[in-house]
Amino acid sequence: MSLHKERTDILIIGTGLAAVTTALHVPGTLSVLLVSKGGVTESNSDLAQGGIASSYLEETSEAHKEDTMFASNMTSCSARVDILVEEGRQSIEEMERFGVRFDLEEGEYALGREGAHRAHRIFHAGGDETGRHVMRQLRQSLSDNVKMLEHVLVHDLVMKEGRVVGAMAFHKEEVLHIEAGAVVLATGGIGGLIDWTSNAHTVTGDGLVLANRCGAKLTHLQRIQFHPTLLATDEPHLVTEALRGAGATLVDEEGNHVMAHHPLGSLAPRDEVAWVLTEQAGPIYLDTTTVKRLRDRFPKLALTCDKLGIDCHRIPVRPGLHFHMGGIEVDDMGRTGVDGLYAVGEVADTGVHGTNRLASNSLLECWVFGKRVARALQLHDSSFTSSETMAYDIKPDDFRTLRHQIGKWLTISPSLEEMKCFLQNTQSLTLTKHVTRQLSEQTLQLDAARLLAQSILEMERYDEHDLSTRTAAELFD
Repeated sequence: MSLHKERTDILIIGTGLAAVTTALHVPGTLSVLLVSKGGVTESNSDLAQGGIASSYLEETSEAHKEDTMFASNMTSCSARVDILVEEGRQSIEEMERFGVRFDLEEGEYALGREGAHRAHRIFHAGGDETGRHVMRQLRQSLSDNVKMLEHVLVHDLVMKEGRVVGAMAFHKEEVLHIEAGAVVLATGGIGGLIDWTSNAHTVTGDGLVLANRCGAKLTHLQRIQFHPTLLATDEPHLVTEALRGAGATLVDEEGNHVMAHHPLGSLAPRDEVAWVLTEQAGPIYLDTTTVKRLRDRFPKLALTCDKLGIDCHRIPVRPGLHFHMGGIEVDDMGRTGVDGLYAVGEVADTGVHGTNRLASNSLLECWVFGKRVARALQLHDSSFTSSETMAYDIKPDDFRTLRHQIGKWLTISPSLEEMKCFLQNTQSLTLTKHVTRQLSEQTLQLDAARLLAQSILEMERYDEHDLSTRTAAELFD
């Protein structure tokens, strides 16, 4: 197996909005290498539908902060939310300077509204394909000092004298050593660990494992959000919350509004809606009969429904794994507790989301804190010394069995016994020095799932309530 070496000032692991934002704001005198585990567009940012929340057109950011705090059941860090919503006021104008064009109606911004927002403040581009449009334009805006490399699996960070100085990886099947003056983790969340998810399949918690191995602190890993509306079909497809903001309601088989008891109705916070839908005995539908110009405003959804033979006026939905609020502990500039290592986006626990993220605050977080990471980066020259790596020696069939088991406990109402069984099964795995890309990828996924299971079980030890009777907010608090 051949060895290839790269040298860069800044290594950014990821190619989604958090990664690209950081790269856009790094001084042009520095070399930047962005690496993607799959194709460059295989990120959750590219899949984002609803849009970007911002109080750009409001007199102040106070109402946006209040909605963010309310959605999190007051568990978000107030000071960090101040940063998010106040600096986020400029995000729309800043993205437009990079060529992003947000949707307009009669010359005015076509603002949407989503769950737990009391105002229309969601900016979108291309209807329900905001992520694809925004990411395409921003990637085209990257300067010549930025290089992107696809199909790179980073399986270990390299440390020297307590500082991260690079990474060991596979470029396709070729061994790759990357020496860097600073490393930024922008690897996304954990949703790809199971099949029933809105996430890209490449988003499997790699950043958590890499950070943990080099001593960075992980916080609130048990805070996991389930989106209420994925298409209830064989393959999961996200149904944007903006559809409910446009007037769609969640109904049962008889047409009864299942969220009628809540003051915000079908636009209640995600955790509350997801839990109600999970408890429903029969099928749940989105009644879209009152949504105007559905096909124009939600072209991706309309096309998907047409392909699957679904009536766009009565869309079957069910909850699915969506977002990870916990992650790597960072300060307000994205610095971890390890010298030379930074984290941004969903992999980082900035404190802005608490136990439940407010809709469309995720892309805003990527932009606001990506800019901050770019300002905070400090580079140090250090020689690269590769270390011995190991991986679980596990056959593909055995790995698929364990991954299926992850799907049985990584749910809105997790089984503690399934978790314990998974931990026992993975504890007995043997390690090998004959590391391949496949073994490395499998090891990262199993280690990420182990971290999640251990965190959930640790929190359970201190909770006196029965697991099955708690609300989603309490469950992941």
